[in-house]
Amino acid sequence: MDLLQRRLQEKLGCKKFLLVLDDMWNENREECDRLKHYLRGAQGSRIIVTTRSKKAALIMGTLPPLELAGLSEEDCWSLFKKRAFAPGEEDTYPNLIVRGKEIVKKCGGLPLAAKALGSLMCFKREETEWTFLKESEVWNLHDQENCILPALKLSYYHLPPHLKQCFAYCSLFPKDYKFKKENLIQLWMAEGLIQPSKDCKQMEDTGKEYFNNLLWRSFFQDAERDEYGNVTECKMHDLLHDLALDVAGDECLIVKVVDEAVSIPKRSRHLSLMRGDMWTRICPDAINKAKKLRTLLLVDPRLFMQLPLNIYSDLMYLRVLELSWAYCGEEILVPIGKLKHLRYLSLSLGGMYKIPESICTLVNLQTLKLSNCDCLRELPKHMRKMVSLRHIEINCCLVFSLIDVPERFQYFTKMPVHIRKLKCLQTLPIFIVGASTGCRITELKELNLGGELFIKKLENVKDANDAKEANLKLKQNLQVLGFSWSSYDSDAVFGEKAEQILEGLEPHPNLKRLLVDEFEGIRFPRWMSDLLLPNLTEIALANCRRCESLPSFGQLPFLKVLRIRGMDGVKCIDTAFNGKNVTSGFPSLKKLTITSMPNLEEFLVGSEREIFPRLVSRWANIVKVNDMVRLCEMEESAWRSLL
Repeated sequence: MDLLQRRLQEKLGCKKFLLVLDDMWNENREECDRLKHYLRGAQGSRIIVTTRSKKAALIMGTLPPLELAGLSEEDCWSLFKKRAFAPGEEDTYPNLIVRGKEIVKKCGGLPLAAKALGSLMCFKREETEWTFLKESEVWNLHDQENCILPALKLSYYHLPPHLKQCFAYCSLFPKDYKFKKENLIQLWMAEGLIQPSKDCKQMEDTGKEYFNNLLWRSFFQDAERDEYGNVTECKMHDLLHDLALDVAGDECLIVKVVDEAVSIPKRSRHLSLMRGDMWTRICPDAINKAKKLRTLLLVDPRLFMQLPLNIYSDLMYLRVLELSWAYCGEEILVPIGKLKHLRYLSLSLGGMYKIPESICTLVNLQTLKLSNCDCLRELPKHMRKMVSLRHIEINCCLVFSLIDVPERFQYFTKMPVHIRKLKCLQTLPIFIVGASTGCRITELKELNLGGELFIKKLENVKDANDAKEANLKLKQNLQVLGFSWSSYDSDAVFGEKAEQILEGLEPHPNLKRLLVDEFEGIRFPRWMSDLLLPNLTEIALANCRRCESLPSFGQLPFLKVLRIRGMDGVKCIDTAFNGKNVTSGFPSLKKLTITSMPNLEEFLVGSEREIFPRLVSRWANIVKVNDMVRLCEMEESAWRSLL
């Protein structure tokens, strides 16, 4: 601590600074005084503290606290109205406007309450429904009694039962926790909180509807989206987290692990462990005694726990087991096979090469997540027995670009046989083609895969018919697809076979990102040039050394990133690269990377104003045989001169 204090003083020095400590809850005067002492800076420096605790404000403050007022009724009504009505629709319901303004008065100027109630009334157009909300007895509950705003509790009461359960389950995450949308849906599935659909809809799609419903009703906030506009992560407002804790009661519990003296109520079914004030690797004895637990989560990366070997014999009803921050040696993993009801399992494998075969007895398992598995060489041999499996997620080393995908699975050697028997499987990040029965690429035929799929060792594909039988063209949920060959053969017959195989592996038009690595053909398939994949946003071509020309990518309307590396056979990139319209191309391309092109002599693609109109990042490392010129991170003028 002394060293940290000195470094802080060195950083501050004589500088004037403004520091904002947001949402502070510390009510210990001694700690606050110590903090203020450490933060002495130049004259004129200021510290602003925001808090919902008056005691914390008085202890920390050197000036009288400024209490923020709520929104005016007019602003509060404006916020409520935007949620409750479509633009201009409120004029159609003058009677509801009167009731709505009466409801808004009870919100006390709190924007979160106005948003929540506005979302609640969005699809209610009967005046009696609005009157019932205004006159509800819940408004008589004082905030001081239960720390929950009555408006938020009203929003919760009006949720359908299945959404109430899903919302209460979110109390297992700590405050300000960013939960991933897909992961939360998988947890809901594992706990049976997602109702079966009457129209044969996938559970995952129903789960997305639940999630979006809660997001729209303001139970979730701070939604983060991917490049395609899909929500990927969310958080809960602190007050809504308090509400989730309140409605969940003892059924969902967050336990801070300080020592073994932890008490878990008998009614608790769902438990998450957090680190207390001190570092610890102790697993509380009380967990073994909570024999009816259905959920055990380790969501805190600061809590790296050593589990006792007998823990699985006591927790026989577990459906969710999250051990990403626990020591998972083989001796810990072998007994997991006893947990017959398990549906969700997340493990940190560290330096392990394989997973114990005992895991294959988990016939009800839906989701298997494997993190920190850089050394993983294979999946369990009898995985085909896990007939309920829907998602296999393998998190190897971090990936910074699509072109680095092959390095993620560099130790992976083979797949379990007959993976086609996993009829429910939707997520499979890697498939290694084998030559023997049960390992061929035809195993992918009937699997409705989505997300990301990287296919290795394509040299083992028997012929073009086998490639077509993999049915990639029908897998409309695949977003990212990678192809890789692992052996080189200069024989022209081998190259021709590779061309036929890649032609047969044509993806669905929905594909967003494509990688082709170590392809040994002379020319790329027609589907890469004929606008048959119009939704591509990123393409990477790596080490396709025999190819003599590049596909015509210029007319792809959404292509933003193009990476080309190790194309030894390409001597000239000309206007054919632009596609059928040779005078313009690459309307959306923002990043172009060309590296290790030793024989490239010309780059002639047309007018600089019509080609690459949106290019903002370029990288060229083109090594020419004659003069060994290296052009790295070129300025605009140098790049244009190359064109």
